[in-house]
Amino acid sequence: MHELAMLEEACRTRDRIVQLDRQVSEDGLMLTSSQGSRVHPGIAEARQQRLTLARLLATLGIPALGEDNLPAARGVRGVYGRGGR
Repeated sequence: MHELAMLEEACRTRDRIVQLDRQVSEDGLMLTSSQGSRVHPGIAEARQQRLTLARLLATLGIPALGEDNLPAARGVRGVYGRGGR
């Protein structure tokens, strides 16, 4: 049952990534505000969501889709493998 919850979260996370990428594509990489131009906040959030998705998939032992452009499961904070290792 735990794996099902993780899989559902991975699906929701991927949906968020698609939505964020779409919004950044529509708005552009830079946004103009009263304080000048700034990087779209969706860029940083999409990067965080990709890290989350990579960790969830690695924990479940599911390979990512090639189109997802996810970081490697081995990263700054160690290995996110099966069994919480």
